[in-house]
Amino acid sequence: MNRKVKQILLAVFCLLFGLKTSAAIYVVHDTVESSVRALTFKLSQLLPSGTSLAPVRLSSFMKNLSLLKQEDVLIAVGAENFRQICASVNTGVVIAIFIGKEEYLKAQSKCSVSSSGVFSGAPLDKRLALLEAIWFDRKPLAVIYSDNLLVDEQAMQKEARQYGFEFIFQKTELDRLSILKSINFVLEESSVIFSLVDTDMYKDGVAQDILKLLFRKQQVMIGPSYAFVRSGSMFAIYSDTSAKLEVLVEYITRWNEDGVMPDATYPNKLRVSFNPYLLKSNGVVPPSSSYLREKYGLCSEERCE
Repeated sequence: MNRKVKQILLAVFCLLFGLKTSAAIYVVHDTVESSVRALTFKLSQLLPSGTSLAPVRLSSFMKNLSLLKQEDVLIAVGAENFRQICASVNTGVVIAIFIGKEEYLKAQSKCSVSSSGVFSGAPLDKRLALLEAIWFDRKPLAVIYSDNLLVDEQAMQKEARQYGFEFIFQKTELDRLSILKSINFVLEESSVIFSLVDTDMYKDGVAQDILKLLFRKQQVMIGPSYAFVRSGSMFAIYSDTSAKLEVLVEYITRWNEDGVMPDATYPNKLRVSFNPYLLKSNGVVPPSSSYLREKYGLCSEERCE
């Protein structure tokens, strides 16, 4: 394909998605259009006016890889989109959002372009520090994870011991039966599932099945998100969409101004949510909102500014 034809195709592609022919930001997704439009709108409000920004479904994006420019920013919504982009593109820069740290690290190894990410969930030390303050049973904490995560078991074990805990790890296949078998296996030694963000493992209702199993066995999960708390985990530390987008804007701004992409990280603004029923049934008294903020830098759902 000669240069003139490429330029024509680029112009057509940009016209279809409402973009200028200058450096663009593509929000690559495979979710419902209304959700990604709302996300793109929120992001556009935080970026300078005139920024070329548009949502693109993954299937359409993959058909037009040759039109990308080196300065383009590709925002991968979710772990699977990040994996697909990393395995396919050789130009531009990619930023993952709505992805767990361990998911990101596994997929990043296949990235041939500069990449970064805004992690979902919360840093391990914050989760362990809060758990230490409210949970006095020192049986091992069970971590179940799939092959889509890169888990440094040795580093996690070392950090857990600083808070008086120990991990037991169980890798599982992604079918429902294997996951539930793994849960039953680790619960022989542990009364707590310490979950990581593992999108593929918890999809299609598997998370609800696990939580129902834990409820029957009177055992608990430390969840990775607010949705898990609503479904039956004891507590979760996480960031909301606004906090993630603030970090994303910082990354994009730094890239546009200096050509430097900051390292992937968690947002600084983290929330914590507790399941009141599980707190009561396990005799757990949660810290006050002011103590959560002062001691752990966490914003409680009840009092979050």
